[in-house]
Amino acid sequence: MMRGPWLTTRMLVTAAAAGVASAVLLRVIGRTVHLVVPVPLSGKMVAAIPRTLLLLVVLARVRRPGILTLAGVVEAGMALVLGGMFPLSILIPVVGGLVADGCWLLSRPLRGERLRLGLVGFTLAGTQAVTVVAFLWAVGVPAAKVLGATVLGSIVAANAVLGLVAGLLAGSVAGELREAGVIE
Repeated sequence: MMRGPWLTTRMLVTAAAAGVASAVLLRVIGRTVHLVVPVPLSGKMVAAIPRTLLLLVVLARVRRPGILTLAGVVEAGMALVLGGMFPLSILIPVVGGLVADGCWLLSRPLRGERLRLGLVGFTLAGTQAVTVVAFLWAVGVPAAKVLGATVLGSIVAANAVLGLVAGLLAGSVAGELREAGVIE
């Protein structure tokens, strides 16, 4: 049971900072990797672990549903400022935040925080890739037709597994930070 207000000013500032940092991480890592490895979505896959790890450590600190959605809205705004592609820059972080927050709520009966963070990481990173693939197919982008379902399915699966790894890492990091007294 939650005590106190649903979200404090400190929690909102933490979510906003995570959204800004996530957008910057995604742009810097994603674009750099894409220049080196010009494969569709390669930059997003490489940026999945640090981005998801950052967001999940914030979730472990705040432990409130809705925090990932708020971070996603801020990330979407920053992505547009940093020159992201219009519909995807809004869809990916917001849809990912909504689905991950839903997973966080639905996983409440589970005992271990590390397992919960792993599942949320899986959905956060996996939803990101699914949103991109669904958008590509919906608008009929030639890359979606050329790559085919097998390659795009592999990208989605790889992203989801990377998110799971990031979630498990976030659980370990959160445990260490709790022991050090950095987070409650």
